[in-house]
Amino acid sequence: MTDGRKHDHIGLAAKNLEETVAFYTGILGFEVVGECTAPDGTPIKFLRNGGLNYEIFQPAGGMAPGQAEKVDHVSYVSDDIEEDYRWFMENGYECTTDGIEALDSAWEKGCRYFKIKGPGGEEIEFDQIV
Repeated sequence: MTDGRKHDHIGLAAKNLEETVAFYTGILGFEVVGECTAPDGTPIKFLRNGGLNYEIFQPAGGMAPGQAEKVDHVSYVSDDIEEDYRWFMENGYECTTDGIEALDSAWEKGCRYFKIKGPGGEEIEFDQIV
């Protein structure tokens, strides 16, 4: 079910979105490949350098203590978000989102995703572009 899953992106919370994006694009050679706004108003930019992808966002409601400039989540590609969600829930994993959520402003037709709590408390996202 989950073996050989393709890595999608690493989510990074930023205190200043434009400054963080400028660093990754100007210093490390990433390019902006997409951008959108989450339903809560959080601006998001997707960056790529070769096979490495980042989702960089600046939380609209402000940063939680210790959240800034740290990895927020690691994301994997889902080819069937409903089946993946069912499997993780049936196998006792804790969902940290409100079930399967949608981000309609991402990519051309949006995406659907959910996050689970990993064994160390980290968040692991499964994401399907629509």
